[in-house]
Amino acid sequence: MRREFGQQVFCLRVLKMTKVIIHVGSHKTGTTLLQSVLADNRAALKERGVYYPETYRFIGKKRSTAISTNAHFEVPKSLGIYGAQDREELAGFRQHLLEIRQEYSKIILSAETFYRMLPNKTNLSTAERSAATNIRGLRSIIFARLAELLDGFDAEILVYFRRPDSFAESMYTEGIVNGKSTRSFEEFQNFQKFRFDYGAQIATFKQFFPVRHFVYENRAKGGLIGNMFSDLGIGAVFQQDAVMERRSVPKPATLWLRRFKKLPKFTKRAFNQRKLFAYLPEHRRFFGDDTTYGFWRTPKERDAFTAEALRYAPELDFPAAPSTVPEVCEWSQDDHAKAEAAFRDWREREQDWIKQRRKNRIKPFMIDRDPGE
Repeated sequence: MRREFGQQVFCLRVLKMTKVIIHVGSHKTGTTLLQSVLADNRAALKERGVYYPETYRFIGKKRSTAISTNAHFEVPKSLGIYGAQDREELAGFRQHLLEIRQEYSKIILSAETFYRMLPNKTNLSTAERSAATNIRGLRSIIFARLAELLDGFDAEILVYFRRPDSFAESMYTEGIVNGKSTRSFEEFQNFQKFRFDYGAQIATFKQFFPVRHFVYENRAKGGLIGNMFSDLGIGAVFQQDAVMERRSVPKPATLWLRRFKKLPKFTKRAFNQRKLFAYLPEHRRFFGDDTTYGFWRTPKERDAFTAEALRYAPELDFPAAPSTVPEVCEWSQDDHAKAEAAFRDWREREQDWIKQRRKNRIKPFMIDRDPGE
């Protein structure tokens, strides 16, 4: 591997190594909520000897790519691209960590994109190219670079796994609503299959770091964020926190949005308006009301997927899935026509409110916020 960051480590090994916890998600396990709490309480965390950095100040700043002030998406993104500017900025971030390490007992990095990031094949070294023969090898490149970035620190990985069948449904919805995907649920299951191979994920992490993993469903009992704070070893959750959990659109609305995205031309603004329409509770009557829907067609299909995902991770003890599956989510032409008509009528009536929200950059899922805030 190339030595981009490690030149200064030899003279620091005699010092006590600062703990670095790399929280890699996974997706749909309360990660966004945790990042919001950590980011909102940086000053209070500092008093506890915990550093939750603003990585966008060091990485991506020249490209104005501060993706999020809460998470650390810039780190895996730069480790994946790994061009000259990325390596320079990563080195600057490493230098910053070396300079502040004596002020803190613990540093937390959190980005769920660590869980799925693959390297850009353009900037692979000769040694990396020999490892890049399969997905496992490509994933290893990201974590080898991360291990080099954090050489000299006492680093470990923290990961939460959701029951595979539930994880797949949730990630499918996320890909339609907030990503670029227009795939069917069946197509999605074969897309980046490594996401669902929990054993392979753990094995890749363990090549470079100690790993602590938890079952999301178990940690959600009794207060998810409080349990996560305990897992991070950073004390009690802050009493003043009243953060808003990210909402989900009804599953039929996912298929409505997917159909719109498959049009030859559509704008992000038009899509975001539809997302807002789908998030509003009063519109659930267009998407099945309170009926529970799912994307798995049979328990056999669902259970086979789960068994494959856990084939090399028998230590993960998930709650058993129900013996039946919910009503399969379908979306007919008649359903689509009714939702489109209702959407156009709503958009005409609420155009000033929608415009004010856009002006104030309020995300579609943040429906509890007044546009003037």
